[in-house]
Amino acid sequence: MAQQSSDLKFSIDRDGDGAVHALRDLTVKITLPNGYTEERTRIAGERVFYYFASQGTWKFDSDEEAIKITWTGTDWERLDVKKKDVMRSIHPSRWGITGRQLNELADKVVKKFTGARANPNVYHVVDEIIKPACLARHVSYAILLNPGGKECCTFVSHAWFESFLKFVEDIRLYYADFETRVFWICFAANPQTWPDDRLQMLLGYTATQSPFAIAMEKCKSMLVVRNTTRNMYSRLWCVTELAVVEAYAKKPVHVIGAMPPHAAESRSNIGRGADCSGPEKDMLLSTIAHAEAHAEMDIEELVAKVISAKSGSVLRPRSTCLCICQ
Repeated sequence: MAQQSSDLKFSIDRDGDGAVHALRDLTVKITLPNGYTEERTRIAGERVFYYFASQGTWKFDSDEEAIKITWTGTDWERLDVKKKDVMRSIHPSRWGITGRQLNELADKVVKKFTGARANPNVYHVVDEIIKPACLARHVSYAILLNPGGKECCTFVSHAWFESFLKFVEDIRLYYADFETRVFWICFAANPQTWPDDRLQMLLGYTATQSPFAIAMEKCKSMLVVRNTTRNMYSRLWCVTELAVVEAYAKKPVHVIGAMPPHAAESRSNIGRGADCSGPEKDMLLSTIAHAEAHAEMDIEELVAKVISAKSGSVLRPRSTCLCICQ
């Protein structure tokens, strides 16, 4: 049953997934004992917080301007969680995988996929290597390799239909510190073996409150890895990530890789018209619309800039648009 604050600014769902929902527009300030803090504006109806809320004790204070949420209970490093809840005990910004670990995964791919299957895409690698490795532990591949998590430096935006080996090679060639750099990559960061309903609970109900956005806000930059197989901005999640990094995270965007031929001229089924096979399409479109209004920007223009940017470009965020710096 949901409990409401006395001044009706937020509600706490204790019997569900431990969610805190805003009842009107407000600022949310969150403090955790591992040093993580978050201060962001939430709109009425948005889910303002959901991680770990059923574990230990939380202190909720509110005034005319903000909700202040402070952990006052169980030791952060000693949460008594079930195996399937290990992901909730590690902050999303620590769901990272190093370049060296990516190389090791690429070596496994080379050994696993031979002959006609020698150039698998990310879907194949997830299904045949990542899922079997993670199934018994109920965690993501990144947390399987790094049980305590690793703080991410670079958020990677990409599309799964690309060549996995080319994807790793493009990143390796771009960063001199590739082996030690820590990346947030969705296929490694998120638990791929979880059922859809449980994964949806972990990912949240708005993109701005998902692990994607939380990690993006903590990372120093975003890396967009384009591919020649298919325009990545025909995938609505990629469009949403670009909207969120510009409107909220405001981090530099590094662009590498090549687009398919004639991608710059084609405007069909990309941007707001991009595809989304899951039930989250309306949520993603709503997030994009909010981001456009918040930053006074046009997502179609941003997508066009990334598509046409030279490989190696860095797009610097500013108040209304992305400024390309070669």
